[in-house]
Amino acid sequence: MSEHIEITQDVGPWRVLMRWAADADPASGPTWVLVTPHPDADPASTQGGVSSTVLRQVDFKNAADQFRAARPTETRHEVAQDAEAEALRWLLASEGVSDAYLAFLAESYVRAVSRAVPNVTAHLAELTHKRPETIRGHLKEARKRDLLTTVPGKAGGQLTAKAREITTGEYLDKITDHLMSN
Repeated sequence: MSEHIEITQDVGPWRVLMRWAADADPASGPTWVLVTPHPDADPASTQGGVSSTVLRQVDFKNAADQFRAARPTETRHEVAQDAEAEALRWLLASEGVSDAYLAFLAESYVRAVSRAVPNVTAHLAELTHKRPETIRGHLKEARKRDLLTTVPGKAGGQLTAKAREITTGEYLDKITDHLMSN
């Protein structure tokens, strides 16, 4: 696998090359941007150099979408997601909306947001076999029980110390035992 993924855009007489590390966080921007005259550009059109207007025309969102699409799919990720789904469903079925279930749901939420999963609530609903509205309520409850922090106005948050204690403690052992026995 290549170490980098490069995305190219043409902006007027300019060619913009953006580079990400192949294993970069899918939600990140490029770590390297190079703006050069397009090979077919009239030299007179680039004589003034790159301006802030040119930089504002770079479509970073589209480039990031292309970067995510170019990333290799990983079977390990799919296996991990299956285990994550099974663990969440098992915790919910065996304990209901407990602190343990909410902590692991919050952990899945934080991971999905960091991977830039589109419509995180629908993704978690699919994993748990619940409705998105139910998952929104569960995430709200996780915040209320001090398991997940809030980022005002957008998706996100972090696990609290209380949630990290649950997700790395005896419940992790219980989930591992359950997954290994299936």
